[in-house]
Amino acid sequence: MKHPKFLFLLCALMACMGASAQSEQAEKSFDPRCHFLLEAKVGRYHYNRGGFGMNFVVERELCKYLAWDIASVDFSAPWNCDLVNIGIKTGVKGFTPRFWENRMRVYASVAVGYDCGIITISKSKMSPIAERTGHGFAFSSGAGLQLGEHLFVGYDLEYSTSVIDKGRFGIAHYAKLGWRF
Repeated sequence: MKHPKFLFLLCALMACMGASAQSEQAEKSFDPRCHFLLEAKVGRYHYNRGGFGMNFVVERELCKYLAWDIASVDFSAPWNCDLVNIGIKTGVKGFTPRFWENRMRVYASVAVGYDCGIITISKSKMSPIAERTGHGFAFSSGAGLQLGEHLFVGYDLEYSTSVIDKGRFGIAHYAKLGWRF
């Protein structure tokens, strides 16, 4: 990737946003039905390559069993970082009643939005790296288990039209671990 510092800056920004959200919640200065989620994910990226990613989500509980993901900023890349996807989505999340000493619950989610894929192509050792971008529709669905008030684990399936290679669209499978502030 041409600018690896960009990835580090994005990860640092997401960590700061999470710390800021936690301090805001401690002060109780906003609606208690609004939550901030920080998710780390790892799995099979587009075209059978391993990959990783992070999500920052602003969520609002609509009722006991339904929540609206107002905005989700999504970042994902393969391990060698030759392709970076950055997207913004909105969606809904449904929950089951709590079980196991009233601490755990299962959830399912679906989200749609916009995605931008930045592909770096090294033409040769002597020439500079060229970048190609793609923009398009993004869709994700997932399911998981909320283990307590804050910690959750899950699975995500992501589909993107911004990553097109030889006529195929990008599909990724991720295992994720998240924290709800």
